[in-house]
Amino acid sequence: MPTSKPNRWRRWQDRLTTFQKVDNWLFAKINNLPHPVYFDNFMKLFAEIMNRGDGWLFGLLLTSYFDEAQGHTHSTRTIRRVAPVLWLASATVEFPLKSLFRRKRPYTQLAQAVLVGAPPQRHSFPSGHAASAFAGAWLLSKHYPRWRPAFYLVALLVAFCRVYLGVHYVSDVVAGSLSGVGLAAFYQNLFDKRSERRRLSRIRRAAKIKHGETEIAAHH
Repeated sequence: MPTSKPNRWRRWQDRLTTFQKVDNWLFAKINNLPHPVYFDNFMKLFAEIMNRGDGWLFGLLLTSYFDEAQGHTHSTRTIRRVAPVLWLASATVEFPLKSLFRRKRPYTQLAQAVLVGAPPQRHSFPSGHAASAFAGAWLLSKHYPRWRPAFYLVALLVAFCRVYLGVHYVSDVVAGSLSGVGLAAFYQNLFDKRSERRRLSRIRRAAKIKHGETEIAAHH
């Protein structure tokens, strides 16, 4: 006999319940680690610096300053390519996606949660910090491949600190990480296609001008 819809729904609810229990357990393991004041302060500052991916751009600005002093422009070009994509990926997570899922923060749901710092105003899923951290790591790795491990290590630390500070479940930062990379790749592809269309358009215009000049020269 075919499985009834209520039974299928019950099994789906059971899976969700199991997932939430695992998510709660992972959250408690990280969030209930020792909280020395100096480490809490470091994590709060680190999270603030990396909000929206600002830390990545600040690092690029510093690199650009020293590069230009030596006559290089690679970092400046990188900022122009990375910043719009990073901000778009971050904004997509912070506004449409969080408003869609509307998940409550763990410190409002779990009695054992330790909240460090001021409570965030927006929803929990997915993590905007993790999204911008991994989007930045992915984007910068394309321009500085030698530093890829360091970029992703920083991104992992951002994801860890959001759970440690009590403002995200582990599933929030995993979803944020994946959506950040996916959105960065999507927007980067759009910008690349736009740049390619502009390049081809310039080539066609140059070819037309050259062709016109050739015809004029032939008539003379």
